[in-house]
Amino acid sequence: MDRAQVTATAHTGVTVSDIDRSIAFYRDVLGFEVTEKINCRGELFERVTGVPKAEIVIAYVKAPGHTLELLQYTSPAERTRVASRPCDPGALHLAFRVKNIDGVIAACRKAGVAPVGATIPEVADGPAKGLKAIYTIGPDGIVIEFMEDPRIRE
Repeated sequence: MDRAQVTATAHTGVTVSDIDRSIAFYRDVLGFEVTEKINCRGELFERVTGVPKAEIVIAYVKAPGHTLELLQYTSPAERTRVASRPCDPGALHLAFRVKNIDGVIAACRKAGVAPVGATIPEVADGPAKGLKAIYTIGPDGIVIEFMEDPRIRE
């Protein structure tokens, strides 16, 4: 049996409604480096995406250990917003390990990115004792998880 030979993860693409707002969040709140915006259109992008008349503004976010591709489609005009819950099949979330999760959540709140709960849960016992984690709802409803694990020294 032939198997695919995946050699690396290239990036994770996230479609957004306002690329400037998303860039500001990832750059100004989380401190990630963001590339210049690139305008993309034409037959190649229509064929790659399967979207007729696709016109896309793209920027890359360089997160520690991974790259996010932010895509804002400016064409076609008819687009819908994805509205899934974390428990719905096909739902995805981004997860970042952080130091000072309380400070990260405070910065997120100032930027209008709210955690799903009033407090940050902490694992009380077992192998993950001390781990703190919480989901937030980021720009365009994208679920972003922040995790602080005292066992990991970076």
